Amino acid sequence: MEPTPRSPDTPRLMVDDRLEVKIMASPFRFERSVDAELAGRITEAINRMGGAGENAEACYQQALDALARRAKEVTSAVAEELDRLEESSYLDRWALVQLLAEMKHESALEALDRLLASKIPDERSSDPHSFTTAGEEVMIRTSAVEAVTRIAADGSERARELLLRHAAHENFSVKRAAIQGFLAHGGEGAREVLLKHLPERDHFILGIQRVDVRQVPQAQGGLHLVNRREKDLPVHDLNPGRDCGGKDGGKDDGKGSGGDGGKDGCGCDGR
Repeated sequence: MEPTPRSPDTPRLMVDDRLEVKIMASPFRFERSVDAELAGRITEAINRMGGAGENAEACYQQALDALARRAKEVTSAVAEELDRLEESSYLDRWALVQLLAEMKHESALEALDRLLASKIPDERSSDPHSFTTAGEEVMIRTSAVEAVTRIAADGSERARELLLRHAAHENFSVKRAAIQGFLAHGGEGAREVLLKHLPERDHFILGIQRVDVRQVPQAQGGLHLVNRREKDLPVHDLNPGRDCGGKDGGKDDGKGSGGDGGKDGCGCDGR
């Protein structure tokens, strides 16, 4: 029996195609400050942080619940690792900060303050348009502000003090996050305190609000947006229909009909 002919674009295995599974050692050494069992639970929680699938979030929350009863020990171990890791371990450092945010224990504030007070290193990437180390550092620090904000939400005066201090951060994203955190949990007079604490050039930041993306007005347009003062720009047809096989090669008559007898915007002849 002759094999069925295959199309030239049919996926196929090459001789050297193979699947390789690499097992990498964990970069963390929590056993230095906690027992092996707790170290394993911390590592499990971090691994589940980036999980995917129907039960991923439930499994992650379960791992966090197992740590909550020993939150102070966990926080101490995570803070120690955060100081130990190399600068280039961006994802691992971010994961540790995120875990501190999940624990919401006041003992984490010293490590978080130390991180926020540290200078953002100069850009290390030779192609920052593709990957920016400065951007990674900013993301880690905005996550640190989120951790402080969560602790402040639980009533920590020390956390509120840190938010106010870092409301004057050199980086705009970190500054904005600290200001928003203090506005949310700094008490009734938080806005007045910030107006006195911040230079006038930063007062506009107090008007920036977080909103659900579904509540943000979405841009309308096709290939480009038409300036309100420029009415002569052509409207881009998102369904040109030139490949639909319609009459006249799918030409558009300017009314969205896309050709004789076709569906609106399709460009085919309806057959």
